[in-house]
Amino acid sequence: MANSNILNQIAARNPRSSGVIAGAQGSHNTITLANIPPLTTSHQINSGMLSINNWGDSITLNSNVKKYEVFETTEDILALSVTWHRLRPLVSHGISNIVNPSNRPTKLTDEVLFKEMIPEDREKANVIRDYYSKKLMMFTLKGQKLTSYRKDLNTFIHGDCKVVKEEMMPLVYRLPEFHEYDVGLDEMFLELDTRFEGSQISLSTIKTLTPVKKFTVKRKSRKFVEYWLKDEENKPYKIEIDSNNELMHLWDYFYDQGKFHKITLDTVLKFTNRDSISHYKMIKWKLA
Repeated sequence: MANSNILNQIAARNPRSSGVIAGAQGSHNTITLANIPPLTTSHQINSGMLSINNWGDSITLNSNVKKYEVFETTEDILALSVTWHRLRPLVSHGISNIVNPSNRPTKLTDEVLFKEMIPEDREKANVIRDYYSKKLMMFTLKGQKLTSYRKDLNTFIHGDCKVVKEEMMPLVYRLPEFHEYDVGLDEMFLELDTRFEGSQISLSTIKTLTPVKKFTVKRKSRKFVEYWLKDEENKPYKIEIDSNNELMHLWDYFYDQGKFHKITLDTVLKFTNRDSISHYKMIKWKLA
């Protein structure tokens, strides 16, 4: 009877009650959510792990908890990146469907990228994913330790192509560009002899070289151009010059002319191995 009396008192205070609860003697009493005070800023839950106000309006995490923003898309997020990579030069030259500057994409989830995607973009995304899947597999089989970047790449490549953590977005955005660079190096090295035996770690010498290919490289810390050359034994050599170097246009002239005649350089060389591919990097150099 005590329980019945309590419920009757609650019901009397709340005439809007509509839910039904069975009493101790089989009688029925009503109670609604109107009787339960809402969780506001004055009603907090403190669990030691989370401090929740208004059921999630504000969540304070401690060092044991990580928050991840996840994007789920109807298209392969890498294909969206390929679409944006394809559109960038077209937009900059005013020859794309995106005429209004306000419609230009600013992030990988922008609707315009979904609208502008073509089947070739999806195919290219699959090619990129297959390329890096095989490349990472070979690194693992050779016992080569993966860098933090390659660990993240491995996670993305072998994960759900339509569900991506926010922290992966910068990598996905740059991946088509990285792929062009890596494939370009692979094709170039096929024509060169990268087997170095008994090479010195560093030496000062005069070398007569022939230009092969150059790549623009963008890193977080800087943007630079790699100039690749080869000697009479088909061994590869690399020069790096920052993109903001005021005299780069002069070197570009000599480099481009070197395609028709060789360039002689007084240089200090450092033997370098990149992913089991050996080459010389020019630490110091000048035209001889």
